[in-house]
Amino acid sequence: MHGYIDSCTRTEISGWAIAGEEAVELVVEVDGVVVGQVRAAEPRADLGRNCGFRLAFARPLETVKKARVYCAGAGEELVNSPFEPRYQVLPPSAADLAWTHGLELPPLEQMRLIGSDRPEIFVAQGSRTADVLRDGLCEFFGDIQPSLRILDFGCGVGRSLLPLARRHAALWHGCDVNNHAIAYLNRAAPEIKARVSLYEPPLPFPDDSFDCVISISVWTHLPIGMHLPWLAEIRRVLRRGGLALISTSGPYVMNVRRRRGDPGWEHLHPEDLLEAGVIYRAYKNPDLTGVTASYGLTAHDPAHVQRVWSTIMPVLKTSVRALESTQDLHMLTKL
Repeated sequence: MHGYIDSCTRTEISGWAIAGEEAVELVVEVDGVVVGQVRAAEPRADLGRNCGFRLAFARPLETVKKARVYCAGAGEELVNSPFEPRYQVLPPSAADLAWTHGLELPPLEQMRLIGSDRPEIFVAQGSRTADVLRDGLCEFFGDIQPSLRILDFGCGVGRSLLPLARRHAALWHGCDVNNHAIAYLNRAAPEIKARVSLYEPPLPFPDDSFDCVISISVWTHLPIGMHLPWLAEIRRVLRRGGLALISTSGPYVMNVRRRRGDPGWEHLHPEDLLEAGVIYRAYKNPDLTGVTASYGLTAHDPAHVQRVWSTIMPVLKTSVRALESTQDLHMLTKL
């Protein structure tokens, strides 16, 4: 049997499993207790099979330490069983929720585009990412001053931009190719100056417009030929001495993507990325608003980022797995 647990939260578990031509009957066990049985028969377009499964728990679990999934009868386990979440998806804390007071949250379909299946996940992920970005801003500038002009490039519906802007006074801007996301931000948070941008440079801003440019989960999807042109465009809109905080996915994602069955990653390993420096595999049919060319999944070796990106802007620091234990965060500056 081939399969993988993609996610396990307090309310549900999901993944995929393949065993011959028949749908697999799976037993789900969380923290030593059998919580249910599920048939792996949901459509998975990325795998070309009806092999996905998703089991909603009868009631939210107190904690999720380990999840075990195995074939009913045979007892054969999925590859990454038992599954140990890198962090427990708990209800947002009072501090997490504070920035959402009085805020209209994005439509669920827009949240799902960025991997947040439920509002509580959107809020919790946004809060954690904003905390990391705040630390990076304070490390570089000493503090987040109200006069700082900060752009979130590829902001989407503002998963990290909204908590930053609602917690810290500054001149916040956002841009994204998704006009629906920008329409939401303009409606829900008019204090953020959000604009639609094109899939390829240039940005709709003059030279030296910003003290800082943040870009999360953008270079993780761009084709290789667009990496340096967009980096040069970020440099253009930064003032001298400005800061760029950009995330990438590193060698550790190779095994995840291979086990998950992402198309084009089935035979790739961390060693392949260390040799290549950067690897990109396009989605077959991205069908994403505003995306007009190739789009997919990208991985970067941090040494490649240091060596190649520094030809555009010096890379001052790389924090490995700084964001949700899944993305590296690079700190660059414009000399």
